[in-house]
Amino acid sequence: MDKQNEVLLNTFVISKKKYRVFYNAGVLVWEAENSKKGEKTTVPIGDIISATLSTTASGRSSSKANAHNIATTYGTTSSTHAPMNETMDYDRIPVLPTSSSTTTNATINTMTTTTTNLSNRVNSYDILNSEYEDDNYGVSSATNANYLIIHYARLVSPRTSKWRVQQLSLYNGEQRIVKFWHSRLSDDIREQARPKNLLLFLNPYGGKQNAFALFEKYAKPLFHLAHVDINLIITQRAQQIYDIMTSQTIKLSNYDGVVCCGGDGTFAELFNGLVYRTMIDLGMDINCPPYLPKPSLPIGIIPAGSTDTVAYCLNGTTDIKTSIIHIILGQSSGLDISSVYRNGSGENDGRQPQLLKLYASVMSYGFLGDVTMDSENYRWMGPKRYDYSGVKKFLRNRGYNVDVKVQIEKEEIDGGRRDKNNPHDGVRCLENCQRCQLAATKDHSNATDCDTVEEVSVRGKFLMVNGANISCACHRSPQGFNPNCHLGDGYLDLIFVRHTSLFNNIRLLLAMSSKTKEISDLPFVEIYRTKQFTFNSHGQGHVNGVNVVNDEDQTASSAATTATNSPKVNGAETPKQVAHDKKLFSRWNCDGEILLDTNVTVICNCQLINVFRRGVSCRDSTCKDNEANVLNCCGLCK
Repeated sequence: MDKQNEVLLNTFVISKKKYRVFYNAGVLVWEAENSKKGEKTTVPIGDIISATLSTTASGRSSSKANAHNIATTYGTTSSTHAPMNETMDYDRIPVLPTSSSTTTNATINTMTTTTTNLSNRVNSYDILNSEYEDDNYGVSSATNANYLIIHYARLVSPRTSKWRVQQLSLYNGEQRIVKFWHSRLSDDIREQARPKNLLLFLNPYGGKQNAFALFEKYAKPLFHLAHVDINLIITQRAQQIYDIMTSQTIKLSNYDGVVCCGGDGTFAELFNGLVYRTMIDLGMDINCPPYLPKPSLPIGIIPAGSTDTVAYCLNGTTDIKTSIIHIILGQSSGLDISSVYRNGSGENDGRQPQLLKLYASVMSYGFLGDVTMDSENYRWMGPKRYDYSGVKKFLRNRGYNVDVKVQIEKEEIDGGRRDKNNPHDGVRCLENCQRCQLAATKDHSNATDCDTVEEVSVRGKFLMVNGANISCACHRSPQGFNPNCHLGDGYLDLIFVRHTSLFNNIRLLLAMSSKTKEISDLPFVEIYRTKQFTFNSHGQGHVNGVNVVNDEDQTASSAATTATNSPKVNGAETPKQVAHDKKLFSRWNCDGEILLDTNVTVICNCQLINVFRRGVSCRDSTCKDNEANVLNCCGLCK
């Protein structure tokens, strides 16, 4: 019989109650035999992490001596070894020893990198089907196993998008039935497109400097459970991940994905290194590439930073176990990456402009750039340095004169022209987002039709200018810059915050920290949705990496001449005011790093990389009344 049409139906005992258990077409279902309500629990094969034979309901060896050794070695309490049922969370299971653990030292650019190979499979899945018995793994020989232990992932909190690994213990007196079910589930799990070998970079210095402890407590046991081999590299300095990825000392074809454990800066290092490595492998000029190639390996992030904005936007939470589960299950989707080019480079000689940086979250000029630059002086304060520098720059309330040219796509509607993409349309990027799925199928190799693009010039004095690939939401700012920003539609949101009074700045901070208000409702905030923009700071700041600031002894006549070409914001400006403003310049905050080049062109590259993610489930109970959101809520709102 065809496996797709074959139905497995048997009675098993779960927590001392009889259940009817079905398995067909990749879906596992169980329900109590005497249940009058007909309540069923359904788990697709894509959410099942492992299936293991065991002689005990807990999935552990009954050997008290071995259990004591495990508890002593890994600090496990006695309650951990209590019999488990189908609702117990796997984070209460102790970390078990891996089959092999070897440590080597790899020297890259005279820097020592600690590399640890964690093999969690023991001859891959062969152990599950062999006569092997090992108390450390809780796997018993097929001759005396009456329990089938199934670990599966489940969304336990749609409101917070948290996933957990839960355990189901199936008992049947006939070992033949248990073995047959185990063989069938194991075969189907192997057919899932999941990573089996991962290259993982761990930054022990980011955030609260507890990344290694988080890895040991959560990531290691979960990867062990899913039989995923990890090549762990613990970094020792900034930009080491980038140097390792681009050095070609690591053969990326040996891995099914690359993962980082750290904050947003660690993630930025990783995908920059991966994209540049792809260009190097293709023989491209990494300074002026003709195009940006898409890497073949997906990227995962285990949040262990200060804010973890990227992880929050990808998964709807910074919960570390949720991120690890998404990596294990192997589901991935495209993420937009913006490229930053130096203005003026390559235009006269016909070459491509010089590529400066790639970023995934936000590139900000003005206030956030000032905070990042100032906070470098207080690194000894840890994450609190951002709060301290933020208060200083907020009270100073500086504004910067800029000129930004934005390319806006237009469409013909009823004989008129309007913006093709409205950043205030109210459609959010949720699981199975149709807008992102449609963008993935389009051909982005050709330039946009010039007849549908208009260049809009935005000039003025601004507190900050932000080019956001994602909403940049986090626990401190639940809505971010724009909650309607999509992860893979090929567009970025350009947010202008005009220079205004200190009172209005307080209104901005309150809106940023609100769970319901959006900063776009403020009259001094403008948002444009675009694929490309060009930024000019009127000559002050850094041009081609060189500091350019007007001379202190600037004459009034030159200031008056400058005033003629300067924008007038909130009334006319005197030559003296313009001369003062010309002495002020900011820097770009590019994914948390300082970019000295001020005048740049930014282009959004649609789904340049793939990231391990499931998507954010719909948590808005009112979205059934909003047609746009119903399309994205995946039927979760009923």
